[in-house]
Amino acid sequence: MYDFIRPEFFDIFGIFIFMFLICVSFWQLKFKKLLSDWILIIILIVGILGLAIDIYNVYKGYLL
Repeated sequence: MYDFIRPEFFDIFGIFIFMFLICVSFWQLKFKKLLSDWILIIILIVGILGLAIDIYNVYKGYLL
């Protein structure tokens, strides 16, 4: 199983998930209000912080 899914997969996959959260929260804040503003702001903050952490982990662990 270790050869099939390596740990760096989750770091790289996390970058795309956090970018998705950021895009969805921006889209919701700008156009449609399906959720309240404070929930969207929390999702945006989680997306930005998660993206920063994952990019740092990928850069530090796999690109250096």
